[in-house]
Amino acid sequence: MQIRNTRVLRTVAATAASMTLAAAGLTLATASPAQAAPRCNGSKPGTFAGKFKNNTDQTIMVKGDKYVGKDSAGKAKYKTVEVAVGRNGGTALGAGVCDADFIKTYWDWLYNGTELVDGDSWRKIQGSWSCWNTPGTGYRINCG
Repeated sequence: MQIRNTRVLRTVAATAASMTLAAAGLTLATASPAQAAPRCNGSKPGTFAGKFKNNTDQTIMVKGDKYVGKDSAGKAKYKTVEVAVGRNGGTALGAGVCDADFIKTYWDWLYNGTELVDGDSWRKIQGSWSCWNTPGTGYRINCG
């Protein structure tokens, strides 16, 4: 039997890797609100928080952690949210996100210099990122 669907192959490979790691006593961790505490100082970004500024003329979606208050023990609580960051200087913090993890533009595609990137895909924010317009180039919005 030959599998031609790359999505199926990726799923099978990921499942096999997860089972192998689990058998070895290792676990795979994904970003979660619980991991926001060291990166956020309450509702403000901490030293290692992902930060984002939108200098384009388009709204950009950001996925990250939002401070939602304190629990009964006085410990800060966070929730992973997707919010729109306004154009012309909007920030993730202004949209209520203290640790921005991913961005998604509304463009169908963009060119990053070597490949076409699906604009509907989330892109990882590492450190401080901003996006700006780049008219007259191979891509409409540049982020990094």
